[in-house]
Amino acid sequence: MLTGQQLRAVIQQDLPFKRAQSILKNDWQRVNDENPLARQFMTVDDLQFALSLQAVQADHQFADPSDYGSVMTFIHQHQTDLAPGSREFLLRSFK
Repeated sequence: MLTGQQLRAVIQQDLPFKRAQSILKNDWQRVNDENPLARQFMTVDDLQFALSLQAVQADHQFADPSDYGSVMTFIHQHQTDLAPGSREFLLRSFK
């Protein structure tokens, strides 16, 4: 379920929505290409938004949050892109 703020971001197609979409489409490099002055990291907010979008749309899936293997595969593929706390956020269900 999307929050009011997330729904507004979807309607306005703003930056948080675009960042979440990049995660879902496995295209985080595009986010970095759009901001060449500073490397962008996937934050907990980005991941939460992507998981919320994933729950309401089936066309793009980045990780099954209930499957440890799926989450670990995502973490290994994007370990250099994750902001501090993001890895822990993804693994919180398995502790």
